[in-house]
Amino acid sequence: MAQCVQSVQELIPDSFVPCVAALCSDEAERLTRLNHLSFAELLKPFSRLTSEVHMRDPNNQLHVIKNLKIAVSNIVTQPPQPGAIRKLLNDVVSGSQPAEGLVANVITAGDYDLNISATTPWFESYRETFLQSMPASDHEFLNHYLACMLVASSSEAEPVEQFSKLSQEQHRIQHNSDYSYPKWFIPNTLKYYVLLHDVSAGNEQRAESIYEEMKQKYGTQGCYLLKINSRTSNRASDEQIPDPWSHKPQKLYLWFYILV
Repeated sequence: MAQCVQSVQELIPDSFVPCVAALCSDEAERLTRLNHLSFAELLKPFSRLTSEVHMRDPNNQLHVIKNLKIAVSNIVTQPPQPGAIRKLLNDVVSGSQPAEGLVANVITAGDYDLNISATTPWFESYRETFLQSMPASDHEFLNHYLACMLVASSSEAEPVEQFSKLSQEQHRIQHNSDYSYPKWFIPNTLKYYVLLHDVSAGNEQRAESIYEEMKQKYGTQGCYLLKINSRTSNRASDEQIPDPWSHKPQKLYLWFYILV
């Protein structure tokens, strides 16, 4: 039997994860695009928590979860197109072949010796892509959003006012009958306010001042200041800096590919 990289015990918590929406202002999205990433793609390498998470079930029993993974995605108001999903699945299978030189399992059947690959990377790629591209349905909550990150840039004229507009937009998308997609877990979705600050171009003091204003308005536990750097890379000086976004880059553009 072919061996998979992940065991079943690893696959389930890695595939069925809490979903968090991201709703960005135009300026915040422009800022992340300077690094050729969307906001959700920017967070992807850091989506697995390194600290323990404490959760309570409906019976108020406390559960400790280690290495919890969270799926963050930009809000899209149209479900994935079936034809695009099928093409994507075909492409990932075609592009996932066993590495050359791997030892095959030899199975003898009568007069024949069958060389069976010891690994099935095509199946693992298919399975991962299939699970990621499943649209949310009305009858299960696997891909329903538990919370929403509202993201504004410190370079905007009125970032705090922009957060109010983003909150209203999220409420409209969730509760307006014109939108049947995406799906949400609860009526009053948890909101987190993220101020995006470019340290290579922005005003540090202004960003800190806006952040303090945010905490006064929305509370300290729901506000975050995220600093990024859009400086153009200098290959000579930056060659030792790790690039967490270079690993399996095709996954970063999965949803974009599906929706085009």
